[in-house]
Amino acid sequence: MNVDTIKKETIVLPNGKNATAIFPSAKDNAENIIDALALKSYKVIILVLGGADNINTELVPKLIQLFGRGIAKAAIEAEAIIIDGGTQSGVMAMMGEGVARRDYKTQLIGVAPLTKISYPDNGSTNGTPLEPNHSHFVLVEGKEWGTETATIFNLIKVLSSQHQSEVELNEKNTKSASKNDTSKIPVVAILAGGGMITKDEVLYTVRQNIPLIVIQGSGGFADEISSAWEKKETAPDDPLMAEIIADAKLHFHQLDKPVKNVERLIIRELGIDKVLMQAWETFADYDFNANEQQRKFEKIQISILIVGVVGTTLAIAQQVWGTKEPLNEFNKNEFNWQWLFWSSVYYILILIPISLTILITAVTRFKQGSKWLLLRAGAESIKREIYRYRARSNDYNKNPEPILSQRVEDVTRRTMRTEVNLSSLRPYNKDNGFPPNMFASQGSDDGFSYLTPDRYVEIRLNDQLNYFKKKSVILERQLKRFSWGTFIIGGIGTFIAAIGMQVWIALTTSIVAAIGTYLGYRQTEHTLTKYNQAATDLANVKAWWNALSAEEQAQQANIDSLVDHTEQVLQSELDGWVQQMQNALEELRKEQEAPKGKETEEMNVRVITQNGSAVASQSISLKDNAKANGQEIKTSANTNKFNENNDSKSPEDKQESREAKDELNKNNATDESGAPPKKDDIS
Repeated sequence: MNVDTIKKETIVLPNGKNATAIFPSAKDNAENIIDALALKSYKVIILVLGGADNINTELVPKLIQLFGRGIAKAAIEAEAIIIDGGTQSGVMAMMGEGVARRDYKTQLIGVAPLTKISYPDNGSTNGTPLEPNHSHFVLVEGKEWGTETATIFNLIKVLSSQHQSEVELNEKNTKSASKNDTSKIPVVAILAGGGMITKDEVLYTVRQNIPLIVIQGSGGFADEISSAWEKKETAPDDPLMAEIIADAKLHFHQLDKPVKNVERLIIRELGIDKVLMQAWETFADYDFNANEQQRKFEKIQISILIVGVVGTTLAIAQQVWGTKEPLNEFNKNEFNWQWLFWSSVYYILILIPISLTILITAVTRFKQGSKWLLLRAGAESIKREIYRYRARSNDYNKNPEPILSQRVEDVTRRTMRTEVNLSSLRPYNKDNGFPPNMFASQGSDDGFSYLTPDRYVEIRLNDQLNYFKKKSVILERQLKRFSWGTFIIGGIGTFIAAIGMQVWIALTTSIVAAIGTYLGYRQTEHTLTKYNQAATDLANVKAWWNALSAEEQAQQANIDSLVDHTEQVLQSELDGWVQQMQNALEELRKEQEAPKGKETEEMNVRVITQNGSAVASQSISLKDNAKANGQEIKTSANTNKFNENNDSKSPEDKQESREAKDELNKNNATDESGAPPKKDDIS
């Protein structure tokens, strides 16, 4: 059905305000109705349900405050659209008055059956007047109250399924949406009072998985739900009420409590919880910077290994294939490529120890490994508190916001008292997804909504269980691949020794040592063991939870145990990783302590020239602490001293100098740092 076929009018209400009225037929779908409404951009949806009449007059003042100072204020802060029944009665009238007192900053959509309402110029005198502060009306075909219910929830389904970027782009008449924005628009329903029609509307909210805030003490169906919830250990006789109690995402606000409480509850359920938002922002910054420090740390470590292997290769190649023609005679010859190549090798062999010194000093100075460890531990600690907060377990069951704020503050204080404080933290770019995408839960969790026990199992426990299982497979594959590489290279070394090419054994040894060092600082084998243990423990927690009866799963003590055991497993896995790293760093500190009075040790690098003579004995001073989180190059100062002026030597001295070529020292320096692998799951 084309949107142009839907009847649309601008109606003038009794207070002089204009409103857009849509008159869809039974054949018009929700998408066309929404297009005809031409709504401005919005970020969330609030659905108001409840009584149209028979409200206790004693409750009216408190309800007016609730809708005006609570719901309407929350709607403005959240940039919401509000949907209700649209008539000048009961909670709809209070909602309209609340929006009017806030200067009409919120779009208010009323949905009602056309034959049951009246407004100026429609010719009806018996219908219920439309509420004059609404901005839009959808007046559907139907002769009875309740015929509009299906349309209300069809509209909500379409409105909430649009991405926020699509809403904004549709307003600007653009055709494409941002690829980064994959989250749906959140919805929350609020129930005050209500009768039989409200009961059907509540069932729709349950079946569309919409969180429901019930106003306790507002009378009607709201109080019936509250009473049934308090007695939830015994299933209600009414099957519809039983479905509501069992399946609804229920939250309660007592009418006699401060209005600020309901405002905060609405904001929180719509994913605009400021305390939770700040916690996620801190996690995102720590997570992003931990990944950056890990990337820098691994880049330098791999560079050190590669430079070491390349240096060994070139030194052996020069010894085996380097030209035997004296340098002073060779230089008299006409330029050729052989001379250029071995000259390049000569200078590269000088630069290699210098480059290694620079790399090692940089790692020692900037401490990327330690910063990675500390930031990762801080990020995971904050994430654990976030999920406890969202599940409302243990301490978070009452007054959760101050507790979360305090615990995040404790984590940040501890983290910033370390060497992390010596570098700036780059802010996370929210355009890449916020909260940051985390493995299996990516795209299925908004990061802010309340987590029921089943939802917690799906989003948190299953997510981490799947992460550990998949990562274990990857780690095992890596371990086997590198192990086979080590075996094969060792076999090659044995073979070349057997055929009389012993000089190349140094190269195969350096490659095997490099592989061992790589596996060591990645902690591949240790991590594989920890991941398998964590996966087993999480599977056991899940099995325990699934074995509980429905009544046992509803008990707060068991819910607390579910969350506690899951988070303890994840904390244990993280603590094992952190402890392993701390032990490695402590061992490195002990190794770096030089004997008293000895500040440096000399590394003499003898460079063999192309005529076979050693013309330079280069002394490079390395500080004892020039190590990179487990990467240390230990050099020897046991080479012979040569005269730099080769031309002044006698022929006998020159012959001695050529024989010294076989005394080239090969110093490979790697050791295992104990650094853990990147934790990119968010675990």
